[in-house]
Amino acid sequence: MTDENQPPVPPQQPVPPAPPAPPAAPQYEAAPPAPPAPPAPPTAPPAYQAAPPAPPAPGYQPGYGQVPAAVPGKNLGIAGLIVSIVGIVLIPLIASIAGLIMSVIAGRQSKAAGVPNGPAKAGVIVGIVGIVLGVIGIIITVVVLVAVTSAVVQNCADLGSGTHILNGVTYTCG
Repeated sequence: MTDENQPPVPPQQPVPPAPPAPPAAPQYEAAPPAPPAPPAPPTAPPAYQAAPPAPPAPGYQPGYGQVPAAVPGKNLGIAGLIVSIVGIVLIPLIASIAGLIMSVIAGRQSKAAGVPNGPAKAGVIVGIVGIVLGVIGIIITVVVLVAVTSAVVQNCADLGSGTHILNGVTYTCG
């Protein structure tokens, strides 16, 4: 089988095997069908008016465009405090009683609304102090007047009726 006239053929090198083919892309199932569209919303009930905005919490500033909520009794509490101070300084007892009454009313109004009222509390305290000082002042005045009057009566009893000058003081006894 070989021909002698032909040169010998060198032996062939073995051919390396071909690299393996890359793995094929995985086959996915078909995409699931789209979910059904949500049902149409029910028709809206008849429209109502919106509720008014809530008032701000006590002690906080309201938002822009809102009028700050008035604290019930605050103005009356301030007035009661001022009148109570006047009762101590200028008009004892009478103004202190009026300031105390005003401050108590203001405190009750604020308490009913659930809001603290510092001026009303201060007015009550100052009013009570003014009343106590007024009563003490009246007691001292009465004691001094009784002492002076009893001294004059005693001097007249000692001197007798008529006009007398004693230590530069003129006494008219009768």
